[in-house]
Amino acid sequence: METRGLVVLATWISIAIISSVVFWTGGVNLTNYIFVGILVFVGFITTFGVPFGLGPESKPEVELLNELKNIEMRLERLTEMVEEIKKEIEV
Repeated sequence: METRGLVVLATWISIAIISSVVFWTGGVNLTNYIFVGILVFVGFITTFGVPFGLGPESKPEVELLNELKNIEMRLERLTEMVEEIKKEIEV
């Protein structure tokens, strides 16, 4: 299971446990309904926010590859310049 799925699962398990404890200790009344309703709302926000909000995990790898290509191109240019300077010095 991916990290995103684990976050959503842990959120809903925590909401279920907290709701059970609230109703067990405080009884069933309007205040507890509102509190549990807020928890469920947070659960829905987490359920739909985490999978769509987090970017793909391979994005840093792609950026790293692009940076490596840029460094490689610069290194090639520098070696060409060094070769040209060597030729000018020899002449």
